[in-house]
Amino acid sequence: MLPSNKRQKLSVPSDPPQLSAVAARRALQGKAQASVKQSGDGHVKAQTSVTKLDATVSGDVETAFQRIPQEGVAKVTLDAGVDVVLNAGKDLDFDEGGASSFPSSRGDSPDEIPVERPSVALSSFRPTQSNFKESKNGTLSLLLVPGERLVILGQYELSVRKGQITLLGTTLQASEKMYRVFAPSSHALPVIRCLATDANEAEIHLNQCESGLGSMKSLSPLFGRLWNDGSRPLCSRFESLLRNKRKSTYQIVRSAINFPDNKLISQVFSSEDEPQKAFLQPLISLPEWNRLLAKLTGPEIQQTPITMICGPKSSGKSTFARLLANRLLSTSMGATAGTKTPGVALIDLDPGQPEYSPPGQVSLIHLQEPNFGPPYAHPSPGSKSRVVRSHAIAALTPSMDPSLYMACALDLFAHYRNLLSSVPHCPLIINTPGWVLGTGLEILMELITKVRPNGVIYMSDEGPWEVVQSLRSAAKLTSTLVYTLPSQLSEYTTRTSVHLRTMQTMSYFHLNTTHEPKLSWNCTPLTSVPPWEISYAGNNPGILGILCYGEQPPANLLADAINGSLVAVVVIDDTAAIPGWDSQERDEDTIDDGPASETPDQDDISLSQNSEIQAFDANSIHHRPVAKPLITRTLAEDLPYFNPANDISLDPQFSHTIGLALIRGIDLSRRRLQILTPIPAHDLREVNEAGKQVVLVSGKLDTPGWAYTEELYQKGSTEKEKNKVDEDAEDVDAEDDDTNITTDNKVLGASFENIPWVEKLKGSEGRGLGARVWRVRRDLGKMADGGD
Repeated sequence: MLPSNKRQKLSVPSDPPQLSAVAARRALQGKAQASVKQSGDGHVKAQTSVTKLDATVSGDVETAFQRIPQEGVAKVTLDAGVDVVLNAGKDLDFDEGGASSFPSSRGDSPDEIPVERPSVALSSFRPTQSNFKESKNGTLSLLLVPGERLVILGQYELSVRKGQITLLGTTLQASEKMYRVFAPSSHALPVIRCLATDANEAEIHLNQCESGLGSMKSLSPLFGRLWNDGSRPLCSRFESLLRNKRKSTYQIVRSAINFPDNKLISQVFSSEDEPQKAFLQPLISLPEWNRLLAKLTGPEIQQTPITMICGPKSSGKSTFARLLANRLLSTSMGATAGTKTPGVALIDLDPGQPEYSPPGQVSLIHLQEPNFGPPYAHPSPGSKSRVVRSHAIAALTPSMDPSLYMACALDLFAHYRNLLSSVPHCPLIINTPGWVLGTGLEILMELITKVRPNGVIYMSDEGPWEVVQSLRSAAKLTSTLVYTLPSQLSEYTTRTSVHLRTMQTMSYFHLNTTHEPKLSWNCTPLTSVPPWEISYAGNNPGILGILCYGEQPPANLLADAINGSLVAVVVIDDTAAIPGWDSQERDEDTIDDGPASETPDQDDISLSQNSEIQAFDANSIHHRPVAKPLITRTLAEDLPYFNPANDISLDPQFSHTIGLALIRGIDLSRRRLQILTPIPAHDLREVNEAGKQVVLVSGKLDTPGWAYTEELYQKGSTEKEKNKVDEDAEDVDAEDDDTNITTDNKVLGASFENIPWVEKLKGSEGRGLGARVWRVRRDLGKMADGGD
């Protein structure tokens, strides 16, 4: 997290004279330089008062700049818009609040005097013969003194052998346990800090991490330029400390250069001394966050806490939830050493940016290990943590069906109550989406009144105040405390929310389904993966039917609507989940047999129909009259389709989802669906052995365009390697901003033919007027301003 993109300002005693633009700038520059002194101990002092430096620093300038040495230069901006040059050092550190002590500068003025940018120190650790060692197997041993910090880019495994450290809110004690850490440049990098202990230092071991996630860049440009790309952990200056000359999966980040708009260009301990071009930022918890985290996890908490986190979009809800969960896991909620900790329960109600599941789902997860990575590094919990229950709303926002969303949330909370019977004192964290207005606010208020959490955290101290007042009114009825925290400071990101959602889905579908202690990824294109075949017709079909949430396409368009799309695999625990299911009329009206189909083979995935059919509960969320038959069949494909005349959804009390599937194709002659899914085979076998029905639910999920082009990108990447094309050649043609990630014909390779759902266009072919990305012009009025 970084300071705000707004220019930081210092107030001046009086208004500047009414002069021309250039004359006023020069006059104010001279006045400001006269008001700045260099103290004898090397600290920078200014004679003006500070109105605001950042969200965490207030007071005089000496306090904010107390760690700046004499050499180097820096800049601050006065109220009149004048950039003032101050002496500063090259290794500028962060203050206790975590925000950079150096305010950002602006480079859009034609009369600006060019100055050297200061570097912001990320890692205070400096390797020497006494604090750094490398074993024969490549393990790095580092000794950190109290207060020392270490920032690493890449993938690595960490263990603490002496003392204790903090990492993303977790306090790690000395043990033999290894923790996986994923630190890509798409997110703020975690900071390792050494705490003061009896040993007065901490010893950590760093190992390589070969998970396969870094190789995903061959399938999509979204995964490119995220890691250290195989560089060595230290630069040539420290090569004498290394035994092995092989490349590493991680890199120690030394410092970063503060550029306009709070963009950081990293300087890393790599094989080259020149700074590598990457936008990096450390993950920082604000002082207000730290105080509330200490309060929520303190020993004075007697009852099992239930904390609900809400707030606008991009306000830091997921980050705060991750820090809170990690801190609760480290404190263990009263568990003593050597005993099994109760863990932490997480109800993730954000279907657009979930933490431990693919988009379009809400889940209850029982966490037993800390979270040291972004969501696409764990689209499914590891071996220790588990998904207790999950529901598919088949949408990225609750707005499509608020009643279904609310029913899913309450069912997850009911299962958390059941979890407490086997795991007492397990705290609960509820993370909500960023929809806080209108119906979204009503959902939050209803959650407060029915869940009755101990505390509600609103992640914004700037309102909207009507939202805060409504939340406090609802919380007052349940004696719930409401806390307001400042939002996460605006940060530069190389991936948009759409990009991250695509990466989350890709990561989910490329998970290895084998039972391994740790998650790993298979970077084979999905077009090369043999699909599952499910019979959808005959005497013993594998699915009960196909249900569409949201828009109900006509039966003759169902095959085109679902072919090549994502569907949720929902297990029917009880037929009461289906509104209008009547056991007395089932054989007559519920299912229209339609045209006859051949009998499937014995090796098909088939789920036997439940012989015990129960009547629909009138108290369910769906009690509107339904038309018969409930399930009809399409004429051309013979697909079982829930009657589109009925706008129904499955009752979450009697159903749950086990994952997503990509419909690869429809075999009409054999009446089979070909699907790709990372759902483990034993999960499907358990459903089959239990005799439960399966429904495929389609909705408003993102179109999986990434799945259509994976093989093309891999072929293009292979061709580049064969031709020995420099990896930086692509950066020359592309813009500096990583958010402009497009499909390049060079990347897709020359062999482009007969690719389903993909069309190759040249130039502006196929694009109408205004189809390109619009750019905002920021140079308007400059000629007029410089007319003097």
